[in-house]
Amino acid sequence: MKTILELKIENIFKAKDFTSKDGEVKIGKYKVQTFNNVETEQGTQMKLVDVSVPDEVAFKLKEQIGKTVSIEVGTFVNNGRVGYYGL
Repeated sequence: MKTILELKIENIFKAKDFTSKDGEVKIGKYKVQTFNNVETEQGTQMKLVDVSVPDEVAFKLKEQIGKTVSIEVGTFVNNGRVGYYGL
């Protein structure tokens, strides 16, 4: 199944390299930032959300900052919230 996420790009940046638990150095990934409305006990809040994307996708999207685009994503659940990563 293919999932398409439509979002307005607020920013694109490359995350820092990091060392995994087994001591291997991992190269930081590009992240697309967008705002998402999140329901909380205090009401709806706008939260900044990062979506990691492959390098080639990030390079194509750099000219699209401020625009609404559609990207193919995978999904995961972390602490009861759905997260996305670009394919």
